[in-house]
Amino acid sequence: MTGDLPGRRGREATVAAIMDAAERLFSTQGFTAVTVRAIAERAGVSHALVHRYLGSKADIYRAVLIRDEEAILQAAAGDPGLLSSASLMFRAGVGVQRQYVRLIAHSALHDLPYDRTSGRFAATERLIELAERAAASATAAERAEKDLDPHLVVAAVVALLLGWVATESWVRPAAGIADMDDDEVYAGLERVVTGILSGNVAGLSRGDSPPG
Repeated sequence: MTGDLPGRRGREATVAAIMDAAERLFSTQGFTAVTVRAIAERAGVSHALVHRYLGSKADIYRAVLIRDEEAILQAAAGDPGLLSSASLMFRAGVGVQRQYVRLIAHSALHDLPYDRTSGRFAATERLIELAERAAASATAAERAEKDLDPHLVVAAVVALLLGWVATESWVRPAAGIADMDDDEVYAGLERVVTGILSGNVAGLSRGDSPPG
């Protein structure tokens, strides 16, 4: 058993290198333009090994989506609050998982059908679950005041994240904030995100708040 460990670790490292290479290429060139040979070349492995470990290009693409989506979900693992979870996931999206968010935006903007993706996005589903839970606990007055479907509100927040990451290099100078400190910009955007949620999802007056 011990003798198998180096090989297993070597395979895990190789798979990680292949997925990192694929993520980079998909996020900059798009799904259609990328080939398995290009992924193999960037990862420093053979074309045959990529197929052996991860399968087709579509299989690789879905594997990258699942891996990176899980990383965003884990940024708020176990957090029961909608606003705090959204803040933590937003930070992950504009920070360590920026390349993944750019990959999603590139795919959407270049008309890659949704059914070619992994078919589900766990972080988004988690935010919807929390939004629905908050709405279910709302009073009749709160529901009358904030009557938007929680799915729609979360969709708007997700679209904001995708759009920001895809267009930041243009939007910042256009809005006159090109020289603003990144931390200040992202903290402000985080407040916008939580403001959208708190202003449109019923039931959030019950102690939910973003992290300080």
